[in-house]
Amino acid sequence: MADKQRTVVVAIDGSSHALKAFEWFCNSIKHDDDKVVMVHTVEVYGGVYSTQWLNVPYSGDSLRKMIDKQHEEIKEQLQKFAEIMKRHHASGIVRSVQCVDPGEGIIKAAEELGADMIVMGSRGMGTVRRTILGSVSDYVLHHSHIPVIVCPKKS
Repeated sequence: MADKQRTVVVAIDGSSHALKAFEWFCNSIKHDDDKVVMVHTVEVYGGVYSTQWLNVPYSGDSLRKMIDKQHEEIKEQLQKFAEIMKRHHASGIVRSVQCVDPGEGIIKAAEELGADMIVMGSRGMGTVRRTILGSVSDYVLHHSHIPVIVCPKKS
């Protein structure tokens, strides 16, 4: 009986931790027929409350330019992620998800895709900081209904 093709969500934000998690996945457990979906979460409030809005006179035109600029930056980032996938011979797609919270966005994308597992990096925050601020990897670990692999920060 043939195994079903796995769909693997890799949470990616461009950080070295996320890239190392993707490399670990490719070098350690990736199957040739895996469908890899790199999920890049874009925080909605991050754009609304960004410092880019300070000292900018409000007009429909200036708002449109800022939104267009942010969309272009996201598109460039997704293209970089697609090139990384290609270099590692991983077949799949790169997807951007708008969300209020990155952890929720990763979980939602995995559910929509019918993913079999989630792979992500950890920034390696200390216990106190993680307790106060929370962490994306903690959120995903506690809310996912599929296996989650968190690649720790290397010392």
